[in-house]
Amino acid sequence: MKEELYVEEELIIKAKSGEVRAFTDLIHSIENDLYRIAKTRLDNDDDICDAIQETMINAYKHLKKLKDNSHFKSWIIKILINECNKIYKTKKRKVKLLKKITTEENIQQIDDSVNLVDSKINFELLIEKLPYEEKLLVTLFYYNQYSCTEISKIVGMNINTVKSKLKRIKEKVKKYYEGGFLHEQ
Repeated sequence: MKEELYVEEELIIKAKSGEVRAFTDLIHSIENDLYRIAKTRLDNDDDICDAIQETMINAYKHLKKLKDNSHFKSWIIKILINECNKIYKTKKRKVKLLKKITTEENIQQIDDSVNLVDSKINFELLIEKLPYEEKLLVTLFYYNQYSCTEISKIVGMNINTVKSKLKRIKEKVKKYYEGGFLHEQ
């Protein structure tokens, strides 16, 4: 773990000095996390890729402004969340009706998946029904294994609010699981 942090710190320093390869290596080390986080807000892989690409461009342009290198990952996640929100708002205006149809199709697909898989329910399917903010919190906490303190800094929310929201989300997901998770709206 210490070695990873040391390597990341070195890469950040090199990237700040203009080494493109170091920045590329940094992005590659977190690309799965970025994708998962973007997926909590955006449904379309093209939109997700656009958000990540814009995030990389903005991060590269403003990397020298990063004061504390140890906060690189949370800093770039904030940029990603902002990019995802921009894309989401733009799409929302244009495809309101299409989104409704897509949501109904997704629910049907989820229902079909549940019927096929009795004993092993995919966690992503459980959280898919959650609103954006709840999906984001669950993804940061369980997939990215951020602490409540780190999450509160990333999303700009009080730590106690993060804790209470995570507790409510856990209860909601448990109800979804026990009730087949499609019966509750």
